[in-house]
Amino acid sequence: MNKYEEMLPAEFAEEIKRIPVVFVPTGLLEWHGDHLPLGVDGLKAYGICEQISKRIGGGILMPPNYFGRPGFSSYIGTLTFSEACIDLLIMELFAELKKIGAKIIVLITGHYGPCQVNLIKRVSDYFMKANRDITIIAQPEYEGVEVNKESPQDHADKWETSMMMRLRPDLVHMERFDPVKTKQKKFYNYPPNRFYDEQEEWYWISNLHESASSELGEKVIELISIYVATKIQVALTRNSR
Repeated sequence: MNKYEEMLPAEFAEEIKRIPVVFVPTGLLEWHGDHLPLGVDGLKAYGICEQISKRIGGGILMPPNYFGRPGFSSYIGTLTFSEACIDLLIMELFAELKKIGAKIIVLITGHYGPCQVNLIKRVSDYFMKANRDITIIAQPEYEGVEVNKESPQDHADKWETSMMMRLRPDLVHMERFDPVKTKQKKFYNYPPNRFYDEQEEWYWISNLHESASSELGEKVIELISIYVATKIQVALTRNSR
């Protein structure tokens, strides 16, 4: 695995020339129930990018970043940022990745909602219009994928829990899961970048003891990696002409 931060300069130069693809796993540090870690979004995106990289046979994998918007800002441990901040951050990141030789940038966001998804797509489209030699694949991990006619997206419910069971089972604590509701231990009063009118109690869509599994997570991740890898291969073929 070609992890950006672990590569020697010679290794980096060789790989970016061989397969000029850079993966950008993006998330948010955000409350995800009592059974999942705060970094679910970034960890999930990172693990998915690893699988996509293996499928295409290379590319360079950046460390996960945890900058996005919005989130459940008053819930324990959540950090959110303004649209202007994330706009500039992503735009400058794309410019830096172009500088180091990336021809295809794959930004997978494990944190979603219209604000986050629309932002990454808008910035990506803007950058590509100004830089015709760059292809950016920017999407939430669930985009283009269905399981039993259902889009595999939720917040800390069966899809995210299942993917974490597959990717980082050491960080999943099902003994802490309450299938009925979760009473929040603490709220932050009027936090910066607050977006949602956040309820005091969180109700679950399903009983995760019954609906979530590592097997389901593996199935979803495989479908995602096939879908995104196909888009990358198309872009690589187009760039080689």
